[in-house]
Amino acid sequence: MILALRAPNAHWLAALVNALDEALLDPDFTAQQRQIVCQLLASGLVPHGVARAADARFAQFEQSFGEAEAATGTDPAPIPPTTPNGRPKLTLVGNNAAA
Repeated sequence: MILALRAPNAHWLAALVNALDEALLDPDFTAQQRQIVCQLLASGLVPHGVARAADARFAQFEQSFGEAEAATGTDPAPIPPTTPNGRPKLTLVGNNAAA
């Protein structure tokens, strides 16, 4: 896995591993939800309706952080730019000197 993550084209793998790591640490990420993720991986595609519902739910999830920060009086983190389909644009930063 570590060698696979070193590949130059492993950006999506890295993003998924990071998200999965956070989810697995969250006690609210249930065994049923893990099974759903396995089913999506096994099927090899995410149905359009499921993707739209996930986008909407993730937007609510992000908004909840802003509301929590507003209640505590802290400034929210800057919102990353989005792609035309409304998803956040992921930017990977690497150290070319290490290569």
